Amino acid sequence: MINLPWRYVAGAVTIFLLFTLLLATYHSPPNFTRKVNTGVTDEGGFGSEGGTEGGTNNGTLGLIEHVLNSTLGFEKVLAINLPERTDNRDALILAGAVTNIDITFVDAIHGDTVADKALPPGERKGMSKGNIGSWRAHMNALASVVQNNYTSALIMEDDIDWDIRLKPLLKDYAISLAALSQSPSTLPLNFAALPPLTSPTGTPYGDDWDLLWLGHCGMMLSPEHLVFHTPDPSVPEPAYLSAWESGGTPLASFPPHTRVTMNQVFEPVCSLAYAVSQRGARSLLYHLGLKMFNLPFDVSLRAWCQGRDGNEVHRCPGVLPPFFEHHRRAGSTKHDSDINDNEGYREKAETKNIRWSVQMNMERLVKGETEYLDQWPDKEGVGAGDGTG
Repeated sequence: MINLPWRYVAGAVTIFLLFTLLLATYHSPPNFTRKVNTGVTDEGGFGSEGGTEGGTNNGTLGLIEHVLNSTLGFEKVLAINLPERTDNRDALILAGAVTNIDITFVDAIHGDTVADKALPPGERKGMSKGNIGSWRAHMNALASVVQNNYTSALIMEDDIDWDIRLKPLLKDYAISLAALSQSPSTLPLNFAALPPLTSPTGTPYGDDWDLLWLGHCGMMLSPEHLVFHTPDPSVPEPAYLSAWESGGTPLASFPPHTRVTMNQVFEPVCSLAYAVSQRGARSLLYHLGLKMFNLPFDVSLRAWCQGRDGNEVHRCPGVLPPFFEHHRRAGSTKHDSDINDNEGYREKAETKNIRWSVQMNMERLVKGETEYLDQWPDKEGVGAGDGTG
């Protein structure tokens, strides 16, 4: 018999109760034309009885409004790219242009160019040169954040994709983080019924965080301290959600179109996109760049967040499903990775978990069209006339 820690049992019971409440109040998704409400209170805070979907609108969200700017509320957006991968660079330049995101590139490097004497202590048995190059590229990005004293920065890999509606989605995420940081309880919160909140003063995403894990291949659902957002029309139905190589999703049992913001990541995999505060960047550069390098970068990042492998716990909020995903082109799968060799052929391009994919709609966006392809339309056609094509 397996004895689970009491907090996981209590957390599971809490999630079940909230799930029951969501089912009781959930009817059907609204029209997929997104409505973004601020829910501002007279005191200059935001949120109200009825939450951000039904709150008053008497002021501003303060610093959270900066999420809508060209760097998504961070001081810098950095993309790691091997100079010879001009295909990925061009795709990311176009994606930034059509969604008004200012991206600065950081050159990635090949692992065989990293001198052995420059590697931190650690047993790296079986680690490939690709893993070493990936680690050093991320260290270079973190070093740039530290050297330039950026308050915060989003660091992304060059083969990622996002929803055309990314900015309002991140705005909702920032509101959720404010609710988590200001809630006196660790019980799950309903995004549609958040209490009155005050705007953060340090960054739009809060005043006390180390890393925001925004793009990944999968993570487990944390058992406590969550915000549930149902319905979020940018989230595909559970049948179309996919995590890890094996598929499936921790959200399979929840109502359709649910997004969950977690106060702390739980077993994340892959580092497609993550944001760091200046505090977090300094700690990462020391712990992963100088103190120890014995695991692939994303596994080291997980250990650093969750307090493993000699690390203390760091504040790393997460999200399910992720806001950023790998875009996979049609044709040879050799294009997929600069770390591993992939032999295969893909008949059709796709981006998992993203409905209005920027890359899948690139031709339409470049032409200035506003009818978008929905990769994962509801099976029963919910959202017809929502701008999908």
